Amino acid sequence: MAEQHEKTAFSKRLNHALDLYGTPPKGKGRQVTVGKMFDVSQKAANKWLEGISLPDTMRIAVIAEKLNVNVEWLTYGTGAINIEPLPGTKGSRWKKIPLITWELAGNYQNFDINSVEKYTWTDVECGPRTYGLIIRDDSMMPRYEPGATVIVDPDHKAVHRNIIIFRWKKTGDVSCAQLLIDGPNKYLKPHNPDYETFLIDKKNPQIIFCGTARQIFMTY
Repeated sequence: MAEQHEKTAFSKRLNHALDLYGTPPKGKGRQVTVGKMFDVSQKAANKWLEGISLPDTMRIAVIAEKLNVNVEWLTYGTGAINIEPLPGTKGSRWKKIPLITWELAGNYQNFDINSVEKYTWTDVECGPRTYGLIIRDDSMMPRYEPGATVIVDPDHKAVHRNIIIFRWKKTGDVSCAQLLIDGPNKYLKPHNPDYETFLIDKKNPQIIFCGTARQIFMTY
């Protein structure tokens, strides 16, 4: 029997896929639409949408095909959401990039590709030195939670409202924040309101730029 966390996770993925497909939102006809789409009662549809029960395996495959998402993603939350060639195969737009530590991101000039043990994938346009990071603190909450994957291009010029990765000169700590440009002034603003926005000193910057976030993946 499926655990409750599995049911809850499935319902989140299902509702996300339905959002992308364009079905009415929850509370405004979604369970009626889902019932008609998959020939089940509104009660059964509601249980799927609310994480009360799971469809059987064959039904999940039918749902995935109808909503144009990968059955592995809908069932287990693994792999890419969209149906397309597997990453790394001919015709796929996905590129394999190293998944590194924040400490290494702060000293990327010393990066050795042969030392990489983990990789991730991206489908965004980016340079050959692009790498991935896992968010480890709450500085990007509530928008991005710890565990999210950030795709970072160290050669991409940051512009207003981009999220950048940077290293504090004083402590050597590596972090991320949103770059805000107001005339000649540049600020770094964490998404978390509990963290302070600070002005970058133009004459003696407190930070060293480490890269621009090009894509962020959340795991549900």
